[in-house]
Amino acid sequence: MRRALALLLLLPLAACGGSDGDGLSDVPKGVTFRVEQARQDLQNRHFQLQVVNHGAKPVTVSAARLTSTRLGKASTYEGPATIPAGATVNLTMSMAPASCPTKKSGSGIDATARVTYRVGEGQARTSVVEPKDHYGSVALFMKRDCAESTIADLTVDDTFPVEGKGRDSVLKVGMTFTARENGGPVRLGPVDGTTLLKPAPGSNIRHELVAGSGAYRTTLEIIPNRCDIHVVAEDRTGATMPLHVDSTRSGPAFFFLRFTEPQKKQIFDFVAKHCGFGVEQDPLNAP
Repeated sequence: MRRALALLLLLPLAACGGSDGDGLSDVPKGVTFRVEQARQDLQNRHFQLQVVNHGAKPVTVSAARLTSTRLGKASTYEGPATIPAGATVNLTMSMAPASCPTKKSGSGIDATARVTYRVGEGQARTSVVEPKDHYGSVALFMKRDCAESTIADLTVDDTFPVEGKGRDSVLKVGMTFTARENGGPVRLGPVDGTTLLKPAPGSNIRHELVAGSGAYRTTLEIIPNRCDIHVVAEDRTGATMPLHVDSTRSGPAFFFLRFTEPQKKQIFDFVAKHCGFGVEQDPLNAP
């Protein structure tokens, strides 16, 4: 009789808790998790854990922790953030530099997220999920980190001289590359253009960086890609230029040449002068 009573008492607890022996709960029906890096975050180290709620009740996330075999440090989010029923909400995190893929991790993100949340007015619960990489953008983020890690150091000059005048002018971006002491050869280049900028004709980076060869110094000449309102409004990623590399460690890949705010100011001032904004017909004020 006592045994039967004990079983009756345990059954409702297991049914209501929905958790395993570690105190983890199953993800509520209709709720899924995925990761993505938004376009505006290409200039920084942010990405998003997206909570998609197709359930009947709101979900409030109080904390999330994403780990990966390719990350030396976890990415964390501190809430709360409420995801109404039928909505998708981005939880923005910062990512530590990712390592190159291994046989164990593969080329994907190999990530797990531990999420603490409550459904409606219910009690807090924790679930562990393996978020899908929406559009593969976070795997590309990690691949860029791997590409950048093949170089020991890249220093971009603080000042960009201008050579020439008007539509014949170019902006000269000096930079210095240093090879890794324990790395194999790395083929640098080319640099791709963006909606805002492109390498000037006859100017680009093509060099093999070899350990022990000392620093490699070069200058990239850039010009505006076009002079119109759509281009000059492109201030989110237009000044972020892809630099291709190829090595045994990374394979064919690229990472972004990133510029500081003072450097970006020089770039946008150059674009304005090169295109004649305020002197010729200004596309920002065109009828």
